[in-house]
Amino acid sequence: MKLIIIRHAQSIGNLEGRWQGHKEFSLSEKGIQQAKKLHDSFVTNNFCPDYIYSSPLSRTLLTAEISFPDNRIIKIPDLIERDIGVFSGKTSSEIKEQFPELAEQFSKHQDLSLIPETENQYDLRKRANNVINFLIKGHNQSDNIVVFSHGGIMRYLIAVILGTNRIWKVKISNTSIFEFEIDSDNWMGSNNFSNNFEIIRFSDLKHLDV
Repeated sequence: MKLIIIRHAQSIGNLEGRWQGHKEFSLSEKGIQQAKKLHDSFVTNNFCPDYIYSSPLSRTLLTAEISFPDNRIIKIPDLIERDIGVFSGKTSSEIKEQFPELAEQFSKHQDLSLIPETENQYDLRKRANNVINFLIKGHNQSDNIVVFSHGGIMRYLIAVILGTNRIWKVKISNTSIFEFEIDSDNWMGSNNFSNNFEIIRFSDLKHLDV
């Protein structure tokens, strides 16, 4: 099984330096161009996925639709970005102005759990498990699958594939591609280092150089 996980293209929220979370932001002009380059790279490589899944948020869904305009895109709610609570939709300067004490604490500790109403790590890991188990156990060994999601939840998706509880601080830029070959017939589930998989591409952005 080929599993490709891609972060959405640049959104207006990214462009404005906003914490997005569950807030809706469409793609910026640059983001539209990034998504078109994704499309071109898949056409050049004659890659035709069997299934395409996306977060329901518009910045992700539009990236998927531009990348694969002739394919059906299936929305999965669990692929949505991490809910970032009271920081959602705000810039760093707005956060400092509205929540000065909280902003200072967060600046010191960089701990997202300090943010009121934010989604906790347990729930993030749970839905990442749900997504990966569905993708691997719910499809055939010969399937090619593409997933469009968000940087925050992608770190958890990758950790589940790697079979580790550690969440790596991987830089996940807009339209970063993570590609895995997975032996779905012998998949043992999350937290299992004996799973048979191969990393083909990791945070790949070569398509943007064209």
